[in-house]
Amino acid sequence: MRFDWAGLQAAIRDQVVGFVRRMCAEHPDEHIYGAAVHEFYAESGGTIAWTLVGVASEERLAAAAPDALDAQALRWSPADWPWQLDPGAAEEEWASRLETAATAGDGRHWDTVHERYLRTAAKACTAARKQLVADGIVGGDFVVVAMDEAWELIPLSLTRAQLRKHFPELDAEQREADRLAALPPEQQVAELVALVGSHSSPLPSERAIQWLRALGGLTVPAALACLDSSPDKWLWAKLLADIGITSAEVSDALERTMTNKHLDEPDRSWAAAALSRLGRMDLVVKRLDSIPPGVAVQGFAAPYTSFRDHGAHGPLDYAPLENALAVCPDRRPDVSEQLAPGRGLCSIGPDEAGTALAALASALPVVRRHALLVLSGAPLNAEQRHRYTARLKHLSQDDPDPQVREAAAMLLGGLRRAVERGKVSILIAHAIADTHEHDCVAPARIEWLLTRAAELGLRCLGFDDLPEAGSLTAA
Repeated sequence: MRFDWAGLQAAIRDQVVGFVRRMCAEHPDEHIYGAAVHEFYAESGGTIAWTLVGVASEERLAAAAPDALDAQALRWSPADWPWQLDPGAAEEEWASRLETAATAGDGRHWDTVHERYLRTAAKACTAARKQLVADGIVGGDFVVVAMDEAWELIPLSLTRAQLRKHFPELDAEQREADRLAALPPEQQVAELVALVGSHSSPLPSERAIQWLRALGGLTVPAALACLDSSPDKWLWAKLLADIGITSAEVSDALERTMTNKHLDEPDRSWAAAALSRLGRMDLVVKRLDSIPPGVAVQGFAAPYTSFRDHGAHGPLDYAPLENALAVCPDRRPDVSEQLAPGRGLCSIGPDEAGTALAALASALPVVRRHALLVLSGAPLNAEQRHRYTARLKHLSQDDPDPQVREAAAMLLGGLRRAVERGKVSILIAHAIADTHEHDCVAPARIEWLLTRAAELGLRCLGFDDLPEAGSLTAA
């Protein structure tokens, strides 16, 4: 599906330029030092929301944070800035078109589209600053930044000189990354391993681990050495699982760690989880007599939790779990607890939806419930969505297991409340539109719109035992 990326960039640029221009006009005596595109909200495989635009001035910063440390913390915290711009109808339309493009084709290209959107937003910030400076609205020290939660877009929004001035810690991190990138890959591994756990390097440990994971097979020998020697064995077990390369050497090392009675249970549990994520749950089952029950449970649950999403992984497969619980049925309640709603389950892709739909007929309640839950956020095509909804209705009423019935009923209620949420948005939008478009609005109409929205909002939160619609007004 073709998408107008140039148009999207222009829309973000124009929104920023227009808002900064207005704030400068409304506050001519204040020195506005920056604007930020922030609040990048998205749900993998689904929603991509439009951002907010924040603007700040030196005077408002000084008033809000007279202490120097507080001012430093607030200077680039756009959620705390005094002036914010929400998306309007035009921006919401762009967000809808973007989401449609991302979810087309069963959502197979969602990640690619979302990543390009983030980079487009950063480019728009650069373009917005250029136009504002050229038009004489702001001075040369003014910057516009795209500020995601991880601050990964900031360097893409600024020049190196701007980054050095306003975000010196990011500049130092980037210079260290540039130095490492110039090294041969084998040397990169050695230096990155030394950085993990270090607090003296400008490159954070988390980024060093991500880099090691990206180096893949080159990292495995060093990770195995650290698994044997490091006190943080859990970290290296997890990294081996994230890299996703299964070999006899890797399996043997993880099995030794899992069965080592001198280690703490968390380290042993991470080793069991890594084995299962690498397709060797059979080794966890084989060594049941050598590991604590909690270690076995962590191993059985691992391929189906959100930790699976952190790195490489094979396709969704419930057979290893079904086989393991057939051997040790006494572990079923504990595994069910690990895979309960709200415990952080894996996300599945379009290619895995068929496996999850088939698992709705599994003999094991824990598998049926897990499949129900992961399908609720999966990118499904129309036929799959129809099958899923039909199974939800059936399982909510007729499943022999009460936990499966409860989960199905919860999800079925969520689908209905999603529709109600849409109605809430429409009603509130009508009320806001009326207040903006008319000098004199009948109070009764505004009261009715907002009261109806409140009633629907309560139902969205699960309060279903309400009087008939509209009766709150009468009360």
